[in-house]
Amino acid sequence: MSLSNVLDDPMVNELLESDSVRHAIVGHFGEELSLVAASKFFRQHVGFKSGSELLVNRYGMSVYRALSNALLKNQGWTGHVKVRSQWFRLQMLAHSGFGILCEQDAAEHKGLAGEQIIAKVGPALSTNNKSMPASVLLVVDDKGTIRNTSPSLEEFLGQSSEQLRQVDAANLVFRTDVGQFKRLLDQVKYQTTSADGSFRLRNIHNDVVYFDWTAACSGGDVMLIGRSSNIHLEEALVKSEERINNILESMDDAFFAIDMNGYVNYLNEKGAELLGKSAPLLLGRMVWERAPHLKKTPLFKYVNQAKSSMQPETFQWQDPAKDMWYQVKAFPSDELISIFFTDISSIKHNENKMHHQATHDSLTGLPNRLALSQALGELLGNDQIKDFKLGLLFIDLDGFKAVNDTLGHDRGDDLLIAVSKRLRSVVRNSDIVARLSGDEFVITLPYIADQDTAFNVGRKVVDAVSKKPFELGDKKIYVGASVGVALFPEDSQDVEGLLKHADIAMYQAKQAGKNTVRMFHANMSAALQIKVDLENDLHEAILNDRIELHYQPRFNSDGSICSVEALARMRSRSGELIPPAQFIPIAEETGLIIPMGEQVLRKACRWVQDTNKKLKKPISVSVNVSGIQLLDGQLCATVEKVLKLSGLAPEMLELELTETVLMQNQDAVLQDLNKLHALGVILSIDDFGTGYSSLATLHRMPVQSIKLDRSFVSDLPDKVDSVVLSRTVLAMAKALGLKVVAEGVETSEQRDFLIDAGVPELQGFGLARPMTADDSRQFVWAQQITSDSAKKILV
Repeated sequence: MSLSNVLDDPMVNELLESDSVRHAIVGHFGEELSLVAASKFFRQHVGFKSGSELLVNRYGMSVYRALSNALLKNQGWTGHVKVRSQWFRLQMLAHSGFGILCEQDAAEHKGLAGEQIIAKVGPALSTNNKSMPASVLLVVDDKGTIRNTSPSLEEFLGQSSEQLRQVDAANLVFRTDVGQFKRLLDQVKYQTTSADGSFRLRNIHNDVVYFDWTAACSGGDVMLIGRSSNIHLEEALVKSEERINNILESMDDAFFAIDMNGYVNYLNEKGAELLGKSAPLLLGRMVWERAPHLKKTPLFKYVNQAKSSMQPETFQWQDPAKDMWYQVKAFPSDELISIFFTDISSIKHNENKMHHQATHDSLTGLPNRLALSQALGELLGNDQIKDFKLGLLFIDLDGFKAVNDTLGHDRGDDLLIAVSKRLRSVVRNSDIVARLSGDEFVITLPYIADQDTAFNVGRKVVDAVSKKPFELGDKKIYVGASVGVALFPEDSQDVEGLLKHADIAMYQAKQAGKNTVRMFHANMSAALQIKVDLENDLHEAILNDRIELHYQPRFNSDGSICSVEALARMRSRSGELIPPAQFIPIAEETGLIIPMGEQVLRKACRWVQDTNKKLKKPISVSVNVSGIQLLDGQLCATVEKVLKLSGLAPEMLELELTETVLMQNQDAVLQDLNKLHALGVILSIDDFGTGYSSLATLHRMPVQSIKLDRSFVSDLPDKVDSVVLSRTVLAMAKALGLKVVAEGVETSEQRDFLIDAGVPELQGFGLARPMTADDSRQFVWAQQITSDSAKKILV
C-alpha cells in the first residue's frame, strides 16, 4: 500500500488530527526508517522533522534499530524508552508496510486511542506472559542454596522444585548481577529488617528478566519476593548501550561496525570523522554509498574478504582523503563486521624518513648510490627504453680538494650543496641527479635520442659549474668539472657497467686537461682502464697493509754503508710487484698518499731500529715525502708519533722533500719544516737541480743536505757542461753548509769523479740495487765495506 493510501485511511487520518495523543507514522524510504507524519499533539510536544534524525535523537540508536527491524519483518514492537529523564511506553503497529507509533507516559496505561488502533489494525507483538512472570518467590538458606520456589518461578525457569532444590541460587542470576544478589543476601541474614535490591534472572531458554526484589529473614532462611520490571530492563539496555558508546568514544582507534549488507550499526566519533560524515548521517545507512570514495580503496577489498572468509583481516591502509596511515583490523561475526583503525601515521612517517635517509645524501639531499642503482635498475628493465638511449654522466669536480684544504670542510660542504643546485638547474625534472661520494656526482638522462644529447648536457654541466664563481662566505671560488659519458645500450647494458665506463671516460677528461667532457668508447686507452683498476688495488693494499718496503743502501766515500733509502712497492692481487712510478701518482691524486705515507714511515723506522741492534755503527734511513703530505699540515705530528712508537732517535730519520713543492709553497710549508727541524729530523731536498732553487730560498729553508739529481750524474765525467754544473752545485752547497748526496751512480768513472770532487755520500745501481727488507738487512749486516772494496762494487 502506498503512503497516500495509508494517509487516506479515515482512522489513521483521525489519529493524526488528534489533539490529545502522540501518534506518528514511520516507514522505510531507501535505506532508512523515516518519520513521515505525526499527530498535532506529537508535533506540539516534540516538533516535527522528516527523516530518521528525530527517531535517532529522541529514542536512541538501539530503539531505532529495533523499530526498523520489526517493521521490516511486518511485526509490531512494544517497549519503554527514556527521553530527557522521563520514561515513555512506546508501541508500534505494522500497517500495510508502514508503522504507527503511539507514545505514552509510562505511568499512563489508558490511551484509548491507542487501544482503538489495536482493535482496528491488529494486535501488537505481545510479551509471553509464561516466560515473563509478574512476581516470583525464592527461598534460600544463609549460604544462598535454594530451599523453595513459587510455581511462577518454576515456570519461568523451566525447572521443577525438585530440580531447583539444593542448587546455588547464584547460578540462576545473570552473571554481572551476582554481586548484587549476594550483597542483598548479606543485608538481611540474621536481621529483623528487610532490604530492597534489583538483579536479573536467566532461564534455561536464555531469557533474561529484570526483577525488583524485597528480601527478609525468615528463621534461618531468606525469603526473596521479586517483581518483574520492564522499565528496569529497558533502562539496563539503555545503560548497556551507553557503556558501549562510552567505551567506543574513549578509544584512541576509529571504529565502526557494519552488518553483512554494509549498513552501519555502531561507530564512534573518530570513525565518523574517518568516513567524512556526522554519526547521525551514517548510522543505519550503507557505508559504501555514504563514503563512496572508500569503495575504490583496499579497505573495501579486505573488508569483503573478511566477510567472505569469516576470518579476521589485518592490513595497512592510507586514507586517500588525508595524509594518514592506519593499521586496520576487520573482525567478522555472524551478524556484524567490526572494523578498528589504529593510527600509525607517525610510524609510517618515521619509516619514510628512515628510507629517505638510507637512499639520499644527508648533505645535499640528492639520491645516493643505493637510490641511483635502484632507479637505474628499474629504468633498464623498462621495455619502453629499448626504443631510446640512456645517458649516464659521471662528474668529478676540479679543484675541490684545494677548497677543503684552504677554506676548511664546512666551506667544502657549502660548495657541494651549491654545485648540486646548479646540476639540477641544467637537467629535466625526469632526470636523476645523484651524489656518489666526496665530489663525485652522477646524472642519469633517460629516453634521449642520441649521444649528442648526452654530450651537450655534459657541456652544460661544465659551463654551469665553471663559468660562474661560487660565493662561499666572503670569498668567491672557481672550480671546474670533468665529465665522462656512457650510453645504454651501446657501452653497457647493466648498472655497474654504465657507472664503470662513465667513470673511465671521466678519468680521460681529467687527463685531457680537466673541465671538459669525454665520451666512453670501446678502444679507449687501455692504460686508463689499468689506472682505474690500479686505484682499486691501491685502496685494498693500504687497507690490508700490503705496501712493501725495499731498501737501497747509500755509501760513504770510503765505501761503508751510512744510510738506506726506503722505497715503497705494491703487490697486485696476483702477487706481481708494481713499481712506484705507476701507483704513487694515483696515490697523490686520490689523497691515498696520506695513509700510505704513514704506513711507509712506520715500517721504515721499525726496520732501521731493528737492523741497528747488530751494528757497531748505526745507520740512518731516508724516506721520501710527497708534496701532498707536506701540504696536509699533519706531517710533523705523524713523524713525532711514529718516532715515539718505534723508539728511533730523530737524527736517524731523514725526510727527502721535493724541490718543486718547496719552491712553489714556501710560506705554506716553512712553519712545518721548522717544526720538523726542531724535532731533530734531518731534512733533505730530493732531485736537487730540477726545481730552480735560488740561494736565497735555500738559505731560508731548514734543510741539511741535497741529493744531486741523476740527470747531472749520468753524463759525468765525459760531458763538460755536466762537470761544470756539478762542480758549481758542490761549491754552492759547501758555501751554505749543506751535505751533498749523489744519486744515480752506475759506473766506476762516475763514482771516482764524484769522490775526487768531494761528494761525501753516493747512491746508485752501480753500488747496490734496492733489495727486499730481509735481503737488505742481511746485506747491511754482512758488508764491511772500505773505500777500496767500494770501487769493485759494480753492476
